[in-house]
Amino acid sequence: MATERLRVSIKKKELWYIPNILSLSRIFILPLIVYGLTKKTMSYKIFTLSVMAVSMITDVLDGYLARRLKEVSALGKILDPIGDKICISVVAIAVVILRDLPWWAMGFIMFRDAGIIAGGLLMVGRWTVITSSNIWGKATSLFQSLTIIAYAFEVPYRTYPLTVMMVFTGVSSISYAMEFYHLMQEQRNGKLDNDKNGVF
Repeated sequence: MATERLRVSIKKKELWYIPNILSLSRIFILPLIVYGLTKKTMSYKIFTLSVMAVSMITDVLDGYLARRLKEVSALGKILDPIGDKICISVVAIAVVILRDLPWWAMGFIMFRDAGIIAGGLLMVGRWTVITSSNIWGKATSLFQSLTIIAYAFEVPYRTYPLTVMMVFTGVSSISYAMEFYHLMQEQRNGKLDNDKNGVF
């Protein structure tokens, strides 16, 4: 499934778009989640789960509001996935240290996300193009979040969502690699220019 592409043209006013503020808010509430994970009392578990729920809700709302308010922007296409990956990686590290999430699972998540960020930056720098998450990427983010929550709160049978997450992480990695390959093919065939006039 091909992902939606958007030419990069960032304006300063986009920083104040509500969807972009929501994307940034996920990063700012990260310390609350990590702090909550250091405690094991029921009150802190409820607090931590509530903050995680708020973070996940903002992830849903930013895309919805961007379309509803007609505030879809290149900046938003960059902030949303980067915010997701920072949040998932930081919480995954905390859950490895404080709970029993396997370190290799965290490493796989971070390796995949680092590759996507590097590829995305290369797309922006080389072709001034950014792609939206496809269905595999969205499903992967969902199962990564569910797995981290399961391990954070020591849910029984938490290896099941972990297995599903690993499958989706692998499939989505392949799908993004194919998208990058198609962009390179388009450039070779003269269908993609290197105009950087749209870059802020």
